[in-house]
Amino acid sequence: MMPTEAQLVAALHAVPDPELFESIVDLGLIKSIAVSEARVDVVLIPTSATCPMGELLIDDARSALRSVCPAACDIRVRFDWDTEWHPSRMSPALQQQFGW
Repeated sequence: MMPTEAQLVAALHAVPDPELFESIVDLGLIKSIAVSEARVDVVLIPTSATCPMGELLIDDARSALRSVCPAACDIRVRFDWDTEWHPSRMSPALQQQFGW
């Protein structure tokens, strides 16, 4: 059985940004999640256009998703380099923590 979007978000919540050490969910790096019959597509937004840890972040996200997806599920994680990340995407708690 395919996971729900809520289960996927919960799995991604455990993935820290390798530079900021906060959850990619709380940082607002998740642009979209799509679940189909046998595939999960996740689109992330990098915090900068020159994200040096991009591949690590994608690998970590894919690994977290694998923990809740069936073995036959095709998991695709990619960056949307055209969407600019902004601190307003962060959770209110992180905005307060960082003083934004």
